[in-house]
This record gives sequence, structure tokens and C-alpha cells, in this order.
Amino acid sequence: MQTIYLRHLPEFGGYGVEKKVISELAQKGEVAKILLPNELNYSPDKSAPTVGFLLGQDKSDAGEEYYSVSDSYLRALMNTGAKIRFLDYDNAYKQMKDCHGAVLPGGAFDNPEDFYIDGKVLGDEVGKRYFAYRAVIAEAYRTEKPVLGICAGAQMVGSLLGNMKMYRSLKDEVLHPAVHKPKADTDVRVHRIKLIKGTPIFDIMGIEKTENYVVINSRHNQSMVHDVLQDYVRGTPKVKMDIYAISDSDGIPEIWGNEKAGILCVQGHPEDLVSDPKMQNLYNYIAVRAKKYKESQKNRVLLKGENTR
Repeated sequence: MQTIYLRHLPEFGGYGVEKKVISELAQKGEVAKILLPNELNYSPDKSAPTVGFLLGQDKSDAGEEYYSVSDSYLRALMNTGAKIRFLDYDNAYKQMKDCHGAVLPGGAFDNPEDFYIDGKVLGDEVGKRYFAYRAVIAEAYRTEKPVLGICAGAQMVGSLLGNMKMYRSLKDEVLHPAVHKPKADTDVRVHRIKLIKGTPIFDIMGIEKTENYVVINSRHNQSMVHDVLQDYVRGTPKVKMDIYAISDSDGIPEIWGNEKAGILCVQGHPEDLVSDPKMQNLYNYIAVRAKKYKESQKNRVLLKGENTR
């Protein structure tokens, strides 16, 4: 495994690495160990769990393609205190084996047609990015590692593990939808979501169970269908997904997951609001669950050793 350090990419407001660098390594049969640059002076505790983050992608004005991560994602990840490993699309499955949990961020890419409730077949083909998400989810499911899904990452987890269905277009399929993807400068950048009583979201976010609403920002034009429809269309899931929060104005699912499995899915982008402790706590959750997973594996090895004596 060859170590690669991300470098600052001002053009994209974050850090990244050229895709060709990773592809060249993959062609040689080498897996990249992608780390934060030393200039960030990030030094987590040695006992901290390792959390994998599946990189996004950007293209420069000159046409150079990069794997990338925005400053807002980095800030949220570093605030958790976890060790951070970055996953690329050539080696995500292998890279996940060294992680105790994973974060799947948002991004634009085509989903399989069977994700959608409308029954249409438009002929769009899924690409390499989709398969990377699927590989991370498959490895996490196989090994029972925790996962935090954000926006498109949340949709992927809900669809692949929860067998949840999606609206292809909020604008066309939902009556009076909230502004989930602001476009004009005059659009509202945040909207209110309603927290579902009796779910773990209050403990996860660190808020009183008497609170009914919080605000979150988002930028998506697709979503999971309303919970009342899921019972009719979802079929048998690999992991049952419980709805933790819905949009106050139009009722679409905003946060869902499975507490036992350590799965948390957030349709919005809490990393843009991490000055609010409630939003940072959504990221802290993956570090807490990854640490729990790491300790369980250590105990499993100890017990196995005891049994062989």
C-alpha cells in the first residue's frame, strides 16, 4: 500500500489528489493509502478509530480530474477526533478493510432505475462512482461496521440496505415541496425538520427530548419517498431503516437509520453548520460507533485467543 497525501486545491475549496495518480497505482496492482496532508497538523489519539471517507470528484478549468473533499467535510471529520482515511473509486472495498466505519458524502451521479418509485426506465447508466459507494456499503454490511450517509450517500444506504424507494424529482412528484435545493440567491438556505419522538435522534444530536424541530440545510432534488409509502413499496430490507426526522413542510424523510447497526443517514448537509453542536454531533456519531466497533473487534480477538488455549 502506497501512501498518498491530499494537497490543497483552492479552485474547489478543499483538498484532493489527481485521479490519474490513483489510477496509475491501481493499474500496477497497488492500493493507495490516502491521508490528510501534514500541513493540517491533525494528530488524533493513537487509540482513536479509523473512519473512511469516500472522496468526491471535481474537474479543473484545465480539464484535470481530481478526487476531492471540501473544507466543510474536513472540518466536520477532524472535529470528531477520529483517524481519517480517504477512499477512492478503484480501491474502496480494499481500503475499507482498514477502517472501523465509513462516511459516504453527497454527490451527483446516476442511480439504478429500480431505486425510484415512478417505474420509469430512462436508460441512464450507473457509473464508477455508484459502484464505489456500493462497494463500501457492501463491506460495511458484511463486517457490521457503522456508516454515516450524507445526502446522496444517505440515499444509497437507504436504497441498498433498507430497500427504500426514491422520488426522482421532488419538484414533479411532491406537492408544495420545501426548497431542498436552493438555486437563486433569494432562496431560503435552511428549512425546518420535525424530529420523531421515541427515536434515537435526540441522543445522537445531544438535544432535549422536548424539542420538536431543528433546522438543516440541503441541496438535493431527489429524496426517499414519504414513510407512509415505504410500507407498500420497500419489500424486505437487509437492514430495517427507521425514520428519525421529516421535513416539516412537505413530510419527506430527512434523517433515518438503524441504531443497532450503527447506521445514520442524513439527507441534508450538517457539515455546513458544524458551528452548531447539534450538527457536529451527527458526525461525532460515526466516530463513537467506530470506536465501539474497534473495541468489539479487539475483544473478539482476545476471546478467540482464550478459546484456543
